[in-house]
Amino acid sequence: MRVAVLRLALPLAAVCALSALAACEKQPPASASDHAGGAGPAPAAAPAPTPVPTREPHVLDPVPTPVRGHFQEVNTGDFDLVDGIAYGARDGRTVVYVTSKPIASPALASSPCPMTQARFLTSLRDAGWNELAFDASGASDYYAQGMPYGGSAREDEVGGHYWKSWLETSNGIAMGRVKHGHYGGFDFALPVSTPKVGEVSEADITRGRREIEGSPGPKETQVAAAYRGARTAAMKKDLDTLLRLQGFDAKQVAAIRALPGIQADLASFADRFLKPGATGEFQSNPGWAGISASGVNSKKQKFINYYWFTTCGEKLVLTSISENPQ
Repeated sequence: MRVAVLRLALPLAAVCALSALAACEKQPPASASDHAGGAGPAPAAAPAPTPVPTREPHVLDPVPTPVRGHFQEVNTGDFDLVDGIAYGARDGRTVVYVTSKPIASPALASSPCPMTQARFLTSLRDAGWNELAFDASGASDYYAQGMPYGGSAREDEVGGHYWKSWLETSNGIAMGRVKHGHYGGFDFALPVSTPKVGEVSEADITRGRREIEGSPGPKETQVAAAYRGARTAAMKKDLDTLLRLQGFDAKQVAAIRALPGIQADLASFADRFLKPGATGEFQSNPGWAGISASGVNSKKQKFINYYWFTTCGEKLVLTSISENPQ
C-alpha cells in the first residue's frame, strides 16, 4: 500500500525589504580664503567597501560507500542508507535515489534506464529508499521515502523547510548532503547517469505522472510473458536468468551476483510469486503495465498480487509487486 503524506506549514516570519535613498546636495561656492590658499574643511573619508561574503566550500568527509546515512520514520521504515543512483531528469534537475542495501551502483551508471533497473533491484532486495530531485541551487521541492512492501510517502516543500540539502556536480559525479529535521539524512557521491529512454521517478509515480511520453502501452501477451519468465526464474532461484530478463548485461549480472546477501534476498523474492499463479486482471498505459495473479505462497497463505512492469527499450522490467493477502 502506498501512502502519500503531504506536510503543510506556514512560513515562520514575513520578510521585510528595506531600502535607503541617498540625497544629492548642491555644494556651496568656494570662499575667498579658499582662493587665497586658506585651509578649508577636511574632505570626508571615503566609506570602506562592503566585504563580499565568500561562499563556504562544501566538504564531505571521506565516504567509504557511495552513500552514507540513516533514515527513520514510523510509517515508512528505519534503515541505513548505503548505495544509490543519480541521473539527469528531462526538466534539468538531478534525481538522487538512495537505498538501504547495495544495488551495484557503479554497474548501473551506464544503464539506458538506471532508475527502472534500480527500482527492480530495490524490490528484489526489499531495500528501503529515499529520493529527492535537486535544482541548480541544490534544493529539492520534495522528499520521498519508503519500503517496497511497506509504506511509502512524499513530503512537498511548502514553506516549512523541514530538510536542508546541497548538491555539486563535477566531472560527472554528483556530491551532496541531505539533512531532514526529523528523520535523519545522508551524504552521497554518485556518478550522474544519462538515461537513453524516458525515466519516471518515485515522486512522479506518487503524483500520478507514471506515463512515459512517447512509449507505447505494452500488450497483454507481452506482459503475461514477462511475468511468467520472471516467476519461473525466481521460483527456480535462477538469478542469472532473472537478471537478464530485466535487461542487465553480463557485467551487471556479475556485479549483482557478488552483492552480499543476494541469494537470501532472491529466496524471499521468489515467495512473492504464487501457486498456481495464473494471470488475471490486466491494465496498460504508455510505458508501463500491470497484471494480477492469485494463489498461495510457500506458507499456504492466500494472495492476489499485482506485478508492475516498466518499459526499458524493448525490455519489460518488473519494478514492483503489490501484495494483497486474502
